[in-house]
Amino acid sequence: MVIVKLIRDTDGGIAYLRNTVRYVANARKAIAFGGFGVDDTDPEFAFRQMCIVKERYHQTSMNPLLHFVVSYDGACNNERFAVQAAPYIAEYFADEYQLMWCVHCKDKKDAHYHMHILLNSVNVVNGKLIRSGRQDMYCFAIHVKRITRMPYRVVFEPVK
Repeated sequence: MVIVKLIRDTDGGIAYLRNTVRYVANARKAIAFGGFGVDDTDPEFAFRQMCIVKERYHQTSMNPLLHFVVSYDGACNNERFAVQAAPYIAEYFADEYQLMWCVHCKDKKDAHYHMHILLNSVNVVNGKLIRSGRQDMYCFAIHVKRITRMPYRVVFEPVK
């Protein structure tokens, strides 16, 4: 089973965006990482690229990002599969949003793989903020199911 979770943390503001970009791009923690619409090799430059889009569309005071986690339960202990599926999963947002993604392994012994997707909340095409309601999450989860061919469960974390 795949668990699709949206972490909503609006307290950290722009600092939360910077810290999350650094976290995703940290090669010591990630098995694999990449991005769409940003330089995924330089976290500070990727952060600035996201800020430029926010400033361009005057969207600097809103929630700076959406943070998705796609987790595999213990039934998936295949690192190669988790790494190969990640860019296809993240690609769902790539036409309209800047994003970075990474794959982590929770525990090498149990091999619980999961990926993080850090998504700029501002659409690069029209400057509108992304919608992240239940229906939007379920559409993304269906995309994840098509890529992984595994059943899914959607988890909504409370807004912090």
